[in-house]
Amino acid sequence: MLGLEGEPGVFYNYIMAAEGLYIKAKNSKLAVTVCIASQEIRGLAPLKEDIQLLHGKIPLYFLNLALSILCIKPDIEQYLAVTWQGNYSLNVPFQIQTAGSVTYETLPGTVLDIHSHVGGVPAHFSSIDNRDEQGLGLYAVVGDLRNLCPTIELRLGIYGYFMPLRKEDIFV
Repeated sequence: MLGLEGEPGVFYNYIMAAEGLYIKAKNSKLAVTVCIASQEIRGLAPLKEDIQLLHGKIPLYFLNLALSILCIKPDIEQYLAVTWQGNYSLNVPFQIQTAGSVTYETLPGTVLDIHSHVGGVPAHFSSIDNRDEQGLGLYAVVGDLRNLCPTIELRLGIYGYFMPLRKEDIFV
C-alpha cells in the first residue's frame, strides 16, 4: 500500500508510515529521514530511517584533530566547524570564548558544529544548545577535557528535533 504524498514543505516534510511519524529533510550537505514519533499505524507502508552525508562521511582524523585543539585550552568553551567546500576541512572561526560560553562566526558550508564544555564537565547538550541548534545539521559537544579520554556526544538536528548519533554514523 502506498501513502499519499502532499505538497512538499520548504525545509522538511512529515510522513506517516507503518512505524509512526517521520520527518524528511535535505540540504546541500545532508539528506535525512528520521522517525520522530513511534507508533504502529496499520495499513500504511513501512519506512526506514536514513541519514546520508551527501559528500561522504567525514574522515575520523578531523575528530581527533578537533579533540587535540580543544584540549589545549580546557578552561574555556571553544567552537570548531567541519566544512565542505569541495573537500572537508576543520576550521576555527572568529569567536569570543569564556568559561561559560562561546560566541562564534557561522561559516558557509558547515557540516558539523563542534563545541566544548570546560574542564571536567562531561559532554552533554544543554538547553542553550537545544535552543541554538535549530537548523538541519550535525552537532558535537566535547567534555571532560582534562581527562585522558575526553567525552563526546553527537547528534543530528532537524529543525528542533534531535537524534543521538554514534561516531560511525558520521565518521569513517
